[in-house]
Amino acid sequence: MNKTLKLIRLMLKMQFSMAGKSSSEKVGYLFLLLFSIPFSIMIFYAMDGIIGGLYDVLEPLNNQSFILGLLFISMFAVFTIVSIGSIISSFYFAEDIESFISLPYHPYQIMIGKSAAPFITLYITNIAILGPALLIYGFHSGAGVLYFLYALLIWLITPVLPFVLTAIVIMYLMRFLNLSKNKDRIKIFAGLLMFVFIIGFNIVLRLDTGSNQAGEDLGQLVMESNALLEIITALFPSAYLSSISLTQPDSLAGIFYLFLLFILTAGVFMIFLTAGQKLYFKGVLGLSAGSKNRWNEKKVTKQIKQKNILYMSWLKEMKVMLRTPTFFTQIIVQSLVFPVLFIVIVVFDTGNGGLSAGGLSTLLAGTEQKYIILAMLGFTVFALGINPASISSVSRDGKSWFNHLYLPIQPSTVIYSKIIAAFTINLLTLIVLSVIGIIFIDLPLSIVLVWFALSLTTNWVTSVIGTSLDLYMPNLNWTDEREIFKGRMIGILALIVEVVVFGIILLILWNVSFITGLWGTSASLLVILTGLTLTSHIILKKMIYTRYTAIAS
Repeated sequence: MNKTLKLIRLMLKMQFSMAGKSSSEKVGYLFLLLFSIPFSIMIFYAMDGIIGGLYDVLEPLNNQSFILGLLFISMFAVFTIVSIGSIISSFYFAEDIESFISLPYHPYQIMIGKSAAPFITLYITNIAILGPALLIYGFHSGAGVLYFLYALLIWLITPVLPFVLTAIVIMYLMRFLNLSKNKDRIKIFAGLLMFVFIIGFNIVLRLDTGSNQAGEDLGQLVMESNALLEIITALFPSAYLSSISLTQPDSLAGIFYLFLLFILTAGVFMIFLTAGQKLYFKGVLGLSAGSKNRWNEKKVTKQIKQKNILYMSWLKEMKVMLRTPTFFTQIIVQSLVFPVLFIVIVVFDTGNGGLSAGGLSTLLAGTEQKYIILAMLGFTVFALGINPASISSVSRDGKSWFNHLYLPIQPSTVIYSKIIAAFTINLLTLIVLSVIGIIFIDLPLSIVLVWFALSLTTNWVTSVIGTSLDLYMPNLNWTDEREIFKGRMIGILALIVEVVVFGIILLILWNVSFITGLWGTSASLLVILTGLTLTSHIILKKMIYTRYTAIAS
């Protein structure tokens, strides 16, 4: 047990230690903490409206326990989805796996150590969602001290069951799947699951535009579907046991069900340890298993033909982002989350006006086209600025960056391939936003085409800015890909630079009276953006000259 605790401590230090972190990374953690405060308040009030509305409907009928049942079932689903990506990344695709295999530890001990960081992710989710929900329910029900004691104990063990069950399934699949052939599909599937969860969660929140009314409607639905709800709860025994324990905390039944919940969790955890001892190493070793594909001379001949170096470097960057789970989730999925969330806001806004499709169409119909194109471009700068494709361009190479110094490839070719890759990823955002403008908001085709053309130039400039900043302050000493995105100040810095630069330009054009109309404004923007592009390339060229070889030392 002592060896296992030491291993857990070592892995947590590797993941979260501030030793060796730059001051910008430390400030980045502080900014993340500050930004989480208003987000937490928003979630708290949203949940208070939902739970309060449900409780007012169900309490007179003595069915308020259904609120807890639905809550624990939902959290089981949330924890399962969050666990999939973190387990695959931490257990199987982290760079330090082979180093730990050679140490004198049992497979289950290494597996417990690798579980520490994903568990912290789960408990952050637990603090953000389940903790406030249990408090809100307790306040509405007028619960006593015993309820909150039970709630704390249940809160502590709730993430354990979905995590270990997910891990058992993944270990079994990793043991018997041909990973050398299918691991790329597994990575992409995990990232897509996370994307679906984020969008689905926001759809649910958008449906709650009138918190109390939504709560009453949902409460009525629950009452009409009692039999179905009981069947669903029966499929999740932990949700049933947790709900009964909290609704009857001062009875023997409450104590008994809480005791059963702990026994169930402990039993499944023991199965998790046993499965890890039997399957974990076999799954890890399967990562390097050779392929059984036969020799294909035509394929090999096609691959060894001379190709454009810039194109092949770009293709390598795209493959790295598509095939690495963390990069796929943080970059590819991130480029889609913002525009798709905007669709959710527009389509599922049940109120009148505001950000609904009808409200935006009405607002834009009476607005001068000059201000429409300027507002759209400002929105685009923010949408492109929050994507980490460019600000991780250099850092993605990690300790292998020094290989570029030995390859017969020009530094400018390497950097431009990274810029083009970031440009390509951001292009997904622009395409989705174009679809939103044409289909959902009913914008004139001329405005969308002009905006898209200007946005391509904006996309290039933001990609150059982000890549230049990452070249200036890269993070190459990571052991896990997630370290590139955690607590780095560079993301906020890039967004600030882009917002300031483009914001000044847009503000000037907004207030200049002699520039009017769509075409006059677009022509002015095109001239300014062309000058901005040339300026950014001069800065990039100087940055390549001074930093390309220096950062590897």
